[in-house]
Amino acid sequence: MAAPKPCKVADCGRPKKKGKHFCRWHWLARQSSDVQASAARTRRAEATGPIRNRVTASEWPDGERWCSGCQSFVPKFYCSGSRCKACVSMAAHEKRLGDVYGIDSEEYQRIWEAQGRRCAICRNQPRTIRFAVDHDHKTGEVRGILCKRCNHDLLGGAHDDVIMLFRAITYLIYPPAVQQAFKPTPDHVLTALRERLLADYEAQRAQAQRKLPPPQEPPF
Repeated sequence: MAAPKPCKVADCGRPKKKGKHFCRWHWLARQSSDVQASAARTRRAEATGPIRNRVTASEWPDGERWCSGCQSFVPKFYCSGSRCKACVSMAAHEKRLGDVYGIDSEEYQRIWEAQGRRCAICRNQPRTIRFAVDHDHKTGEVRGILCKRCNHDLLGGAHDDVIMLFRAITYLIYPPAVQQAFKPTPDHVLTALRERLLADYEAQRAQAQRKLPPPQEPPF
């Protein structure tokens, strides 16, 4: 069997991750904060032996150092200070969640999983940085997790005004530049919106059905 090709990054020397151009560490460094945090949690869960906050430099493998967060040795280029970049980012995120929103990382993760690990509105997934926690600016209550465009531009631009957002929906369904045979009322908008939502739901269900494996023949 041929030896795996080296990482595309010059002077790295580590083997490429299967199906990728980079080693697993350089590949991981290019992923979203969410993916990197998940990998750090996995390293921590798979760590064996007693928890060690410090490991003397004489024990470090060449080009690596000990991260007390994920309890593993990681490449020095993937470190920020004494911990890996993922653990540093997770600690900063944890502090911000508590200081600003009054929740911890477990609650953030629960909300994130409930949303399917996507923006609750546009359904996009993060490419690099984590999505923002959205909250009611009057009550402080956390509502969900949104991308910057939906949180800042959409809801922020509408000042969280439900009526303004409904007017935007009305505008899209019945644009004023298109002459209508009748004057649209809220009932017309709600009916048209319901039909579009049902059509979208059916399309999503059909897509999910197509992804299911074909039925298997019984073994008897």
